[in-house]
Amino acid sequence: MVWAKGYRELIDLMTKHKDDLEGFKLDVYGSGEDSQEVQSTARKLDLSLNFYKGRDHADNSLHGYKVFINPSISDVLCTATAEALAMGKFVICAEHPSNEFFMSFPNCLTYKTSDEFVARVKEAMAREPQPLTPEQRHNLSWEAATERFMEYSDLDRILNDQVAQPEQGGNRNKTRRTSQPNLSDIMDGGLAFAHRCLTGSEVLRLATGAIPGTRDYDKQHCVDMGLLPPQVQHPVYGW
Repeated sequence: MVWAKGYRELIDLMTKHKDDLEGFKLDVYGSGEDSQEVQSTARKLDLSLNFYKGRDHADNSLHGYKVFINPSISDVLCTATAEALAMGKFVICAEHPSNEFFMSFPNCLTYKTSDEFVARVKEAMAREPQPLTPEQRHNLSWEAATERFMEYSDLDRILNDQVAQPEQGGNRNKTRRTSQPNLSDIMDGGLAFAHRCLTGSEVLRLATGAIPGTRDYDKQHCVDMGLLPPQVQHPVYGW
């Protein structure tokens, strides 16, 4: 639980519209460096927020909810939002480029202003979510995410590309195909490269709410986890 993950926006929205949302109680799940400060701020403002420790997104205790509220605008693509939609819940989120992918789903209710936020909350509480179609379920799957990754990275074009070259001393109408690498190896390599690019940049990590200085293991982490010390994992050469 860190302020950058939408908790500041949530506190501001609930404070501004405390009277408009009278009787509406919100359960908040999360653990992190700002959890005590977030809870203390909510208590001082007398907000109807119930705080619980962070849990796995698939935990049975979360299945009974029909509305998921995520005011964060710092995520590149929030997996919690995708999982909530896949579970058939309403999702209330800001109309923001980071949420553009989710806006095509009927159960995604977006808002631009705080007044629209209140309207979306009341709308979600007054009716039931629409059942997902098979196509919508597929679009929220990891399989579809991998397909989109391959499409945007041009890996699908590379895999299907055929290089036609005339063979020496043979029929000029014959073509030669380049040897194709294993599909799963290309996918694994591409995903690993994308993950490395996203998590290896301190600027991107900080922009998405990561705690400063946590990209690499420190000395204590190495001791606790039985890893090589930091100077061995990331040597600094002095010549």
